[in-house]
Amino acid sequence: SYGIRLDESAVVNFSQAIESAMNQEQLLTAEGRWAKVLYKSLAEGCGFKFTREEGKNANDDIADIANSYLDHGNYIAYGYAAVALHGLGISFALPMLHGKTRRGGLVFDVADLVKDAMVMPQAFISAKLGHNQKEFRMQLIEICQDQDVLDYMFGF
Repeated sequence: SYGIRLDESAVVNFSQAIESAMNQEQLLTAEGRWAKVLYKSLAEGCGFKFTREEGKNANDDIADIANSYLDHGNYIAYGYAAVALHGLGISFALPMLHGKTRRGGLVFDVADLVKDAMVMPQAFISAKLGHNQKEFRMQLIEICQDQDVLDYMFGF
């Protein structure tokens, strides 16, 4: 648990933002706000300050390490999503929520099914515990296997 707590009002606010979204832009904005709430809660629970910076090389700064693990973990989630889509015979490039902003948008949408619940927490916990990249990757893959991520993605 590492003292990680999420304010219940944040969950309610996110749920309401999803329900009231009138277009794709509002939905993506709600998703971005939710991610910021999660980053803040995870950083506070793990006892360090954090700002999300994609593509940040990991050095001795714990926030940089967490950023690096988030990038690494997201690519693992994209891999699971690509496997599920391929197995279902669906093109990864089908434009859905992220389709207008990123090539291969459906992979990003499907990966989002697990990123918040598995990648984010493990990235912060591994950074706090001083795991190296290999240890982080092994922990994340074990969690994904324990939670049957591919079965979940196939069934969604």
